[in-house]
Amino acid sequence: MRYRIPIALLLLAGCAERRAPGDSLDAAAAPLSSGVDRQTAGSSLRVTNAGWRAPADTLAWSDSTTRGDTTFYGRGRLITSSVVLVDSQWIQVPAPPLRSGIPVGLLNMWRGTQLLDHSEIFTMTFGGETPQTLVARLSIARERGIRMVTAMTGGGRANYLTDGVFDMAKWRSRMDRYNTPAIREAVAVAVSEGVLIGNSVMDEPFNDGGPGNESNSWGPAGTMNKARVDSMCVYAKTIFPTLPQGVFHDYRLAADSSYGACDFITSQYRTAKGPLEKYRDGALAVCRRDRIACSFAINVLDGGIQVKKTPGQKDYDEDDCPLTTTGGRGTYFPNCRMTAGQVREAGQVLGSAGCFLTGFRYDSAFMVNPENQQAFRDVIAALATKPAPGCSRT
Repeated sequence: MRYRIPIALLLLAGCAERRAPGDSLDAAAAPLSSGVDRQTAGSSLRVTNAGWRAPADTLAWSDSTTRGDTTFYGRGRLITSSVVLVDSQWIQVPAPPLRSGIPVGLLNMWRGTQLLDHSEIFTMTFGGETPQTLVARLSIARERGIRMVTAMTGGGRANYLTDGVFDMAKWRSRMDRYNTPAIREAVAVAVSEGVLIGNSVMDEPFNDGGPGNESNSWGPAGTMNKARVDSMCVYAKTIFPTLPQGVFHDYRLAADSSYGACDFITSQYRTAKGPLEKYRDGALAVCRRDRIACSFAINVLDGGIQVKKTPGQKDYDEDDCPLTTTGGRGTYFPNCRMTAGQVREAGQVLGSAGCFLTGFRYDSAFMVNPENQQAFRDVIAALATKPAPGCSRT
């Protein structure tokens, strides 16, 4: 005796068919990126910046049944063994947007891969790096939506001296430690995202020291010149061709010559250097002449009013650097710290004219002061409204 199977049931069984593995409609086969639609058998997935868009009464899923899941038995019974499984989906969660405006951040805000207390108000970090910390710090900056300027060859000058004179071979050896596939890729990605905006190849190359500051010398006067610093920028670009390379020094030093390869200078101000506007305009004039980008720094720890020395005085007297007119004693005589008002004024005037604003340096005692914190917040808020120019040559 023959049994007739209703056509409707046959059609129902056919719905269990799934496209072969590797089909372009298999949504579980590859990550989904923002703005891309993929169709699956029986479901529609859409990923946008707003997240999943699916019917309110269901979850997005893909049909995991395959051909052959349906079995027919005798005596007119039809049994389907089709099972719908929820396949894994890869979702790329975008990083938070970078904080807007011209970035601001003091030197030395890192301890290892941790940002120090009260550093969360800043929109940038600037500091010495090591091959062991760089990739992790770039990831942290990306997660926080802040920018970074690095000093890959930072640290004590003694690391780069031979018999008290700068040794280019030692500098190149330190730079070569970053020349690995993983670091090159991490840097290239961070530059393309706008997270990493520059690297400083040297700190104050034309500084031959001075009373109380002898350790800052790179050797006898004339050891460093702009042509030599240029060669350092060129060397760094052979490893990181998309990363702007710059140098940290007062724009007035070696002003009779120009850079041909370095992309930016970071010129640091303190009150002893004269009126703010005059200092800003002088730096911008040199940068325009040399077709390089300008960035600025403020010396918060040694940039306030200086002590009026008495004859023979070599150290602070008890009443030097009063808190009524200064932020306290500096890191060495005869300097005093900036006040909150000086930080606010200098930060806004100089910061708005460059591609970033930094300063010497993060100090826990300075940053724990609520007035100083508010001064930096005011600077950051003012610069957040300014478009951030790049730090590359023009």
